[in-house]
Amino acid sequence: MNPEIQNKTFLVGAILPDRVGILRDVTGALFRAGANLTDLRQTVVGGVFTLSAIAEFPPDNQYASGLADLGLNAEEAIALAVRSALPDATARVFVQPCAPHDASSAAAGERYVASIVGPDRPGRIHEIARIFADAGVNVEDWRHDFSDPERTLTVGIVTVPPSCDVPALQKSLADTLGPTGLATSLRHENIFRATNEVGPIRNLLDPSAKGVSRNA
Repeated sequence: MNPEIQNKTFLVGAILPDRVGILRDVTGALFRAGANLTDLRQTVVGGVFTLSAIAEFPPDNQYASGLADLGLNAEEAIALAVRSALPDATARVFVQPCAPHDASSAAAGERYVASIVGPDRPGRIHEIARIFADAGVNVEDWRHDFSDPERTLTVGIVTVPPSCDVPALQKSLADTLGPTGLATSLRHENIFRATNEVGPIRNLLDPSAKGVSRNA
């Protein structure tokens, strides 16, 4: 067993031309290597598949026995496992150590779902990002969908700090983007889930439920 891989966490990334089955190939390689994936983001932009994942290796991981004889360190061994699972000649794989995924270490505040819909124009994403940054809001996940230029959708998850005046932030988005024909929405994630997911909302309204805020 390679002792460097024991009880460690790594950020694993892959970039290559999109095709069917890439997610299967990458996650399969990491699973066979003994990793538990605690966070993952995957998207396709301009026909290019991109993935980043947090892979945690437990103390009893048996992967890479004998790789030490090849002179590979932990990052090289994991990258080799993923790269070997991809037949794509242009695939790029990178691995680096990172801290274990810990939801409690995320930026302090409440999570909101932001969406902006309307005609596309240059500078739109920058203007939205500027409003959030000026308010101290952290953008966690973001997507800009250009499939319909007249109804381009920008949507993402943001963390709003306790010091932020949410109604003022909502007004700033509307006042800045509204005149250009954009409709804006900023909803607490619990409200978003209650109105978009099938199932009882009792769990969302119960303040004793883990991770649920009373400030929804």
